[in-house]
Amino acid sequence: MAEIEHEVIAVTGAAGNLGTKLIAALLESQPSLRVLGLDLIAGKPDDRIEWIECNLADAGDSQWKDAIDRSTGLVHFAAKNPYPEADWDDATVSLDMTLHVMLAAAHSPTMRRVVFATSNHVMGRYKEDGANDAARKMRATDTVGVGTVWYANGVLMDSTIYAVPKFCGERLCKALAAQCARRGGPSFVCVRIGWCQPGDNSALTLNASGTPTLAASDTDAAENEGDADSLRDVALLNQWYRSMWLSNRDFTHIFSRALVAALPAERGGFLLTHGMSANSGMRWDLTESKEVLGYQPKDDVQAELRRAAAR
Repeated sequence: MAEIEHEVIAVTGAAGNLGTKLIAALLESQPSLRVLGLDLIAGKPDDRIEWIECNLADAGDSQWKDAIDRSTGLVHFAAKNPYPEADWDDATVSLDMTLHVMLAAAHSPTMRRVVFATSNHVMGRYKEDGANDAARKMRATDTVGVGTVWYANGVLMDSTIYAVPKFCGERLCKALAAQCARRGGPSFVCVRIGWCQPGDNSALTLNASGTPTLAASDTDAAENEGDADSLRDVALLNQWYRSMWLSNRDFTHIFSRALVAALPAERGGFLLTHGMSANSGMRWDLTESKEVLGYQPKDDVQAELRRAAAR
């Protein structure tokens, strides 16, 4: 099957961490591509990007609607709070954004492929279920376990609220894909992103805090756990979060592939898959990412850590 060709790609949350990285990679590989950057506030000026300041939570905002109606591809990153400590107000706005954007994309006369950035936190409960047993691979089609629970700096963290709109977005994409497969319209790919930190995204800065907003050391976190097993718990947390690392180049690669890869007819215009690097010993199954999208991850968190230790 022929891959999808794009003339115009719209990216929501375009001025954020993930949007900035993907747009740079897309323009480097396809200089003639037109990119529409959708965000509340425009990012850095760039002649190759048409910045569109808009509010995706406002169903009546014609700015983002017009952008979607003249795009062939859409990548949806935008969220009110992109971090796992989001509250219900954040989650409500994030879900509204996704509902508005996906419904508009499904009815766009030009749209060919929609890519939704969902999250590993939709499967977070599996952390408690043999968290680091690599023999028990987690497939994207497994029953969800919405929300991760852990301690960071002595504080109980629970990402369930953050993960709910991600899970709902996945289900929405699947339903819209089924409709579009019958009447015509775009196909949908949902990628559950691992951990792609802002900036350099070094494997060395991944830690048991589980979020870039907290830079807790292993020792501090362990001391604050308050029980005899705290050091072991922190070691397991480190392994859980490090094993979902998604390096910058693997991130841009899998999303680039998600935009263009042809989906087999039996998929019904929909694919839900995982987005992590090729991390040794992880539970996240990448079979469909590789076989359907043609994803070829290059990096391994354990190899990066070994190289750093040898310096």
